[in-house]
Amino acid sequence: MDESPPPPPPPPPPMTLDGVENDAVFAKTLVLSKREVTARRLRRTRQLRRCYRGHYWALMEEIKSKYKEYYWTYGKSPFKETSGVNDAVVLGDESNNNAIGGNERNNNAVLGVGGDDIVRCAFGGCKIKAMALTRYCHAHILSDPKQKLYRGCRTVAKNLPTGPSYCNKPVLRSVVPAACTTHYQLGEKCLLRAVKRAGYNVPINRKPNVRLHVVINEFVRQIQNKREVALKAGVSKVETQ
Repeated sequence: MDESPPPPPPPPPPMTLDGVENDAVFAKTLVLSKREVTARRLRRTRQLRRCYRGHYWALMEEIKSKYKEYYWTYGKSPFKETSGVNDAVVLGDESNNNAIGGNERNNNAVLGVGGDDIVRCAFGGCKIKAMALTRYCHAHILSDPKQKLYRGCRTVAKNLPTGPSYCNKPVLRSVVPAACTTHYQLGEKCLLRAVKRAGYNVPINRKPNVRLHVVINEFVRQIQNKREVALKAGVSKVETQ
């Protein structure tokens, strides 16, 4: 027999204002003093603040419970990888065959194959769990043609004869510049070294507060150095010919 669903919780009691007894005394008064009006407003403001604070912490507790559920479903797998080799069995025995079938089912459950609880990445050869609402993991999310949240890192990793090779690690589109964490930190270090070469001392324990004209001067100096190197390389080629 199916159990009936539990009844809905009763509605919360209506909120009563603090100091209703004091307000009832002045209910028929046409004029109130400034002190009485200020005291009543302060009392109601404090009550409203307590009400907002209670709602805030109630929402925080609800978010914690929902986050635990989300983390359990998508963040961590309830299965643990088994270590070691399965016990040896003798083929041909019915009990051993049943044991083999049970071990295969357990291994499939561990690897997430054939189960609906764990969704693996659809990229070929990847066994990582897929992200929520997609069939790819974070490392291969750019393979999803329908996603609109990520783009590739535009930092040049290598200069090949065919052209520059970009890092292309997934980065949120809202991140400016479009660089992954590694290259973003590397860019900050390069900028800090360039500012120090320009003669400005920047504390290491905080982010550099660089002025615009300093950055422009450093960029101009680097461009001039590249042009001089290219010019010298061209002159050396002409002399060898």
